[in-house]
Amino acid sequence: MKLRALALICATSFTATAFANSTSIYLEQNVASNAADHGEYATEAGANIAVSENGSVYIGFDDQGWLAAGYGHDFSLSDKVNFNVYTELGKWETGEEILIEGIVNYDINDNISVFTGIGYNRSEQVLEKFSDSGINTNKFIAGTQLNWAGFNLAYQYTHENRNGSNGGYTHAGNEAYFSQDDYRTNEHEVILSKTINDFTPYIKYTYFNTHEGEISSTGDYGSLRGPIDNDNILTLGISYQF
Repeated sequence: MKLRALALICATSFTATAFANSTSIYLEQNVASNAADHGEYATEAGANIAVSENGSVYIGFDDQGWLAAGYGHDFSLSDKVNFNVYTELGKWETGEEILIEGIVNYDINDNISVFTGIGYNRSEQVLEKFSDSGINTNKFIAGTQLNWAGFNLAYQYTHENRNGSNGGYTHAGNEAYFSQDDYRTNEHEVILSKTINDFTPYIKYTYFNTHEGEISSTGDYGSLRGPIDNDNILTLGISYQF
């Protein structure tokens, strides 16, 4: 599963629920990750297209075979509170996923906002279709952002509880499939950006960790592996808002 919602939001309008009322495109490049296969870092691009006053379509892809399309809709609950519902279908060479998220954003003042929400993701490899052993993931999301003098600093925390019991599969190269038990993950993501006219360059740092669950493997990767390694990811990006 790819996590790009905060990056897209912060790269365009810098509000945790503002999918609507603007059209933008973005391009970003991973420049560091200790989990990147063979040192190959992903290049990602996408567009957020306003289709109504409160609705927006998202399309994204990268150079490693991932493609996704989604729709987000804003509901204004008050002058300071918005609720956004977002759904997405994603696909890669050997699998697919569906994502649903609901986020509530509260504007404390003109410069500071906080947000929180929940989400659900189901992903599966092509192999899993024969045994219906896809991975179900429940998500908790919370964060804040600060705007000051054209700069924006955004932080998002995501906790995921993944139900991969009985052999949910994760592909590793062309050699093996890992069978995953239930496990939990934590992700911290920070984005610093600066809006210059209609362009917004940004730098994103992501720290991902998990300390629960086991991964057993087949093929040339050994008979047993421990929990997924932690990862530090650095990404550079730019967006353009129409």
